[in-house]
Amino acid sequence: MRFLSKPKISREHFLVNKEIDPKLIKELSVALDDLNQEKIKSILMTISKTHHRAASIPEILGISRSSFYNILSPAGNPGFITILRLLNLFDIKLSVEKR
Repeated sequence: MRFLSKPKISREHFLVNKEIDPKLIKELSVALDDLNQEKIKSILMTISKTHHRAASIPEILGISRSSFYNILSPAGNPGFITILRLLNLFDIKLSVEKR
């Protein structure tokens, strides 16, 4: 499957000092820690919709617009690499530490 095979546009062309609401970052951190997939998808969709270049996100990821919205829909099942690519795209760092 060619899903999320190769981004079409580089991340650098996407980021233009767009700040993401710190509250969303905190909520995302909690959702990731709780393994709450529905909340993770919801927050990523909110960030996507409010981003100044929202229309470019599917193209940057190398997928169709409908596939992108399906991935983050309540019925969607995004893979780990999809989540990582979205975090990277929004310049959100995922870190790991021992509990």
